[in-house]
Amino acid sequence: MSDLIGRYVAETVRHLSASERIDVSRELEANIQDMVGEDGSEEHIEQVLLDLGSPSDLAKQYRGKARYLIGPDTFDFYWMVLKLVSLVVGIVTVVISLISLFFSATPMNLGTMIAKPIGSLFSALASAFLWVTISFAIMDHYQVNATSERWDAKALHSLEEAPTRIIKKSDSIADMVGLSVFFLLLAVLLSKPELIAIYRKDAAAVPLFVGSALQPFIIGWMAATILSFIVSALKWFKGRWTPTLFVLSASADLLGIVYFIFVVTRWQLYNPAFLTLFPGSMTRWQIIIKAASVVLLILTLIGNGDDAYTVFRKTRPDEAAPAPRR
Repeated sequence: MSDLIGRYVAETVRHLSASERIDVSRELEANIQDMVGEDGSEEHIEQVLLDLGSPSDLAKQYRGKARYLIGPDTFDFYWMVLKLVSLVVGIVTVVISLISLFFSATPMNLGTMIAKPIGSLFSALASAFLWVTISFAIMDHYQVNATSERWDAKALHSLEEAPTRIIKKSDSIADMVGLSVFFLLLAVLLSKPELIAIYRKDAAAVPLFVGSALQPFIIGWMAATILSFIVSALKWFKGRWTPTLFVLSASADLLGIVYFIFVVTRWQLYNPAFLTLFPGSMTRWQIIIKAASVVLLILTLIGNGDDAYTVFRKTRPDEAAPAPRR
């Protein structure tokens, strides 16, 4: 079987459920081989696959039934966005509810402590469903193409990137959820910077930072977190590495770690009373913080190097073949 056919089939079944993929893969391979016939030239195979249409459109024909909640052309993208938004909104809502319960000045019984997060979660998920559905209904009404998929010879040959350069959606979703929770914690810290402290039973809490000095840096940290969230959303939306996406991802990672190092090495931010609770001079703590910062920077560079290897390495022996016919 032609390598190009194999990549086309793999990309098509990727849009189907796991239970359908084996049968559809066999059927589609047999159908394509029948269409190719005796002429096994690369040009003929390319034309057959172009005539079949894009893998995502072909996958819709194999599902066995149409979906009409929003519209068959945009339903898959709508469903994917709805699941992502619901997951992020749900986790952030639960975290906010738990934090509000922890810092509530009003005593609550166990029933209220359980019912309040559940009620907030249901309300947040209902709002997410409502606004995502309304947005896609409007897009469908005005025939806005949300996927902007192009299908030509260049797109066909680009399928060779899929087996090695796919970005797992679970990884992107985990990044977005983590960044959302971290942004929430930064927002809490912005309003109450004294929360990071040592709490003692018979004495006042000793904050780690000087609150008024830390707050301006938290705003910059929140901006860097938003940028990282946008890049993670792009990785989730694209689903595979491209050189441009790698540059954006690496830049966001480096910006985040450099800003982190910049903040933690502002020695005026630390509360002297906090440091006196531990053995060692300020010079010793500076050495520890600098060493930890170097380790984090090295780990970030290693991660970016691994991504660069995935994006730019030659993964197939035929990648040096002539450019696809246009």
